[in-house]
Amino acid sequence: MVKNKGKKSAKMSFKSMAIFIIIVVIVFALIDLLYRQIIINTSDSHKGTIFWKVDKKPEKNDFVYFEFQHRLLSKNTRVLSKKLVCTEGDNLVIGDHFIVCNSQKYPIKRNKKTGGGKPIKQFYYDGTVPKNKGIVWGSNLESFDSRYWGFIDYDGLRVMRVIW
Repeated sequence: MVKNKGKKSAKMSFKSMAIFIIIVVIVFALIDLLYRQIIINTSDSHKGTIFWKVDKKPEKNDFVYFEFQHRLLSKNTRVLSKKLVCTEGDNLVIGDHFIVCNSQKYPIKRNKKTGGGKPIKQFYYDGTVPKNKGIVWGSNLESFDSRYWGFIDYDGLRVMRVIW
């Protein structure tokens, strides 16, 4: 009696196994590359936007991400993404309803307290942006951005491009 008549053997040849392993390694390498290069914004600053990290010097109106810690942010929040709206040497006014940089207005709404009732320090300014500093803005009117903490070090900013 002949077993497995007309059926192919379930064993993989060495060559087939090697090709399979190479494909798996390539797929995982691509996933790793994408994981390190893509930022999916879940905050209200630019909600649902997908960004690609770019290796270039930040310029005004670039979307940027940066490491940031603040007593009002969750301990798990270590990276923020915002739009760089004002840079070194620009004329800046941060008031109650707008951030104005060289006459370009960015609307804001100020919250005086957190949802839990803690007071939020406010940042107001009228002058020139200091050397190596920038002002960042989130497109949500109530975004947690420079209207509360002020200037951010330019050297810590990394650029990202919108891909979706």
